[in-house]
Amino acid sequence: KKKKKKMELLNMIQAVLGIVIGAGVGFLIGKYMSLLGFGCPLLCDPRVSTIYFAIMGFLFAAGN
Repeated sequence: KKKKKKMELLNMIQAVLGIVIGAGVGFLIGKYMSLLGFGCPLLCDPRVSTIYFAIMGFLFAAGN
């Protein structure tokens, strides 16, 4: 039972780290893609790309 709780905690930490790292990468991509003048609405808006990459980071981290 104790080992199961520890695994659940590790999975939760992994998911949170995936969200944080994904959001950080998404923000940086959105910020610098908009400065370079690219026209993709998904990647050029830091608000949208932050949310999108946070979700992608969660899915990637939770998929293990």
